[in-house]
Amino acid sequence: MTTIAPPSAPPPLTPGNRTALRALLVIAASVLVVGCVVALVAAAFGIASLRVTTDGKDLPGNMRSLVVDASDVSVHVTSDPDAATARADLRTVGSSRGARPSLDVTSDARETRVRVTPGSAHVVDVGGPSDLTITLPPALAATLSVSTRQDDGTLTVDANLDRLVARSADGDVVLNGAVHVVDVTARDGDVVSRRPVSVTESFTVEAVDGDVAVAFADPAPRRVAATTRSGDVAITLPAPGPYLVRTRSGDATSVDVPETTDPARAASEVTVRSDDGSVSVDARR
Repeated sequence: MTTIAPPSAPPPLTPGNRTALRALLVIAASVLVVGCVVALVAAAFGIASLRVTTDGKDLPGNMRSLVVDASDVSVHVTSDPDAATARADLRTVGSSRGARPSLDVTSDARETRVRVTPGSAHVVDVGGPSDLTITLPPALAATLSVSTRQDDGTLTVDANLDRLVARSADGDVVLNGAVHVVDVTARDGDVVSRRPVSVTESFTVEAVDGDVAVAFADPAPRRVAATTRSGDVAITLPAPGPYLVRTRSGDATSVDVPETTDPARAASEVTVRSDDGSVSVDARR
């Protein structure tokens, strides 16, 4: 029979060891306190240097085409019946120590270009990205073709336009109002409508890594084409139809609208595709 001896007790701390341990604890606490103080001072200095800046410019009242190059800024296109003139307003939250984004407006014939020039790396976002608001009188908006390009940031359209062409690298596209022609290309971001949108001619969306969820008011566009590589597509159409529907998906497919195979009878031709997601075409009730 083997007897296992109990573990021996650790040797008692000598007065010298106790002194060394106390010194190590005091040093560690001091380093922690100094680090916290330095971090708080740096944060306070950064917050104190933040400034909210605005830059606004009037836009021509006779333009028929508006091109917006927004870089990393969110864009809001809206109409206001009380607006006397079209206007672009840029709001930026950033450090006063660095160059901030600026607004540049140029006009050639009947085309107007609004460009946001990026600032320095010292400019930081607080509570969301910087934003550019385009305000249009309703009569001007109804005849206007608007093209936007963004590297980052959300595009929100709350206006009745003639045509919308949007190119987004990383950001959502939110559609409201009424447009005759919609053409959206989005790489990383969703394309959605908060309420049924009115699109009379054609609606085209090509997404890469994002969902498409859009409901249409009556009447539906004559042509609807919504495709995405990695995401779900949900299209909601008004009654009564019928619709010529073509679908393809890497997941589930749902079609719940009156259908026809005759283009002459179709209220709209609808093409919906997703390589790695589900697709659905439903009737608005």
